Amino acid sequence: MSRARRASWFVMAAIVLVTLARATFDDGPPRTTEEKVEAIAATLKCPVCRSQSVADSDVAASRAIRLEITKLVEEGQPASVIRAEIASTYGDDVQLLPPSSGFAGLVWIIPVVAVVVALVVLSAVFARWRRTPDVAATDDDRALVERALHDR
Repeated sequence: MSRARRASWFVMAAIVLVTLARATFDDGPPRTTEEKVEAIAATLKCPVCRSQSVADSDVAASRAIRLEITKLVEEGQPASVIRAEIASTYGDDVQLLPPSSGFAGLVWIIPVVAVVVALVVLSAVFARWRRTPDVAATDDDRALVERALHDR
């Protein structure tokens, strides 16, 4: 493989890694009470609505949950405690985010591993396809062709 081609692969890999890193890390924790309430409400499912978060829904149940979140945030409770409190009141099915550890943490890991494995397999297959065979004609091969042409 030429140097330019290798360099282009390294550049593409670096771009992918930088993009993934930037997408992984956010701007830090919310700073104001409203931002904290919004961040927590976005991770909780509305108990009445279908496929809406508490932050997006405007039904009475979601408004009540947002008020409860606001009260707990102002008391200084961490987000994990607030989510657990809401889940104990409304049931565990209000959690939109799966746990990031244990068996449920595989939800986060398996797609990334699958993409990496697929990229490795594809690059290996493409590399094999691009290789030219190192086969040269032997004297016996040349003689066989000469006989075939002569017998024609």
